[in-house]
Amino acid sequence: MGSAAGTVRGWRAATNGARSFAGTHAGNRRAAMLATSTPSVAHRLRPAKVRSAVRRRWFEFEVPHVDLSGAPGIVDLGSPYGAWRIPGGLIGASWLCYCVGAGGDVSFDLELIHRYHATVRAFDAVGEFVGEALREAAGEPGFSAHHAALTTCDGPIRMQRSHDARSRSVSSAALYDSDEFIELPGRTLQSLMDELGDDHIDLLKLDVEGSEYELLPALDLRALGVKILAAQLHHTTSVARARALIAELRQSGYEPVACLAPVRLAFARRDLLEPRR
Repeated sequence: MGSAAGTVRGWRAATNGARSFAGTHAGNRRAAMLATSTPSVAHRLRPAKVRSAVRRRWFEFEVPHVDLSGAPGIVDLGSPYGAWRIPGGLIGASWLCYCVGAGGDVSFDLELIHRYHATVRAFDAVGEFVGEALREAAGEPGFSAHHAALTTCDGPIRMQRSHDARSRSVSSAALYDSDEFIELPGRTLQSLMDELGDDHIDLLKLDVEGSEYELLPALDLRALGVKILAAQLHHTTSVARARALIAELRQSGYEPVACLAPVRLAFARRDLLEPRR
């Protein structure tokens, strides 16, 4: 009996050892396969990229929590991708609208024309987007598109290409996880207005890939005649800085009245929201 029991114990130990070796060998093989066969997984899990994704989600969750003032005729204009929520009840038929950051979608711009008979001038830093905007507008007489990156001074500006191979967007505010840059023509808002013969802007839309924190404090919106400001805030800065920018706009007389995800905010000049006597 003792000999049989010893044989059984020896067989169990050998079996467990073989299983342990097999498990360790399989684990090592899977690790080797992950390291050599799927480098994209390691790339996707880079710490910097993970931190950026977490920061973006926190930013897009926190910043929209802002007190909104009432405004007439809040409406969503544009396609699901290109929509903005604005106080349509304030827009007049003779309004001049500057839409900076056309991207690949000018449905918002065209709805301003079709619904309110406004005149729209679109701008983008990427020449391809300007061409696409003109094709989408299909000769609409109230629409024009212009190749320029909005800056605080005229002259060439170094802009970062997107890390996403499917995107053609660019940023001068380090929005992307990319080391590829391009030089593009930079123009101030005032120089664009002078070139186009405009003495005021009624509605200003800004989607400038993080440059809003530099551009907006440098603009005198009241002197420009801006009645409605629509701006997308990006996660190139902290939640506190984004909230500070909103507070600065409030202090200059512009009340937040609408927000559309991710962080597309609309502001209206305060005197337009006050009851008329």
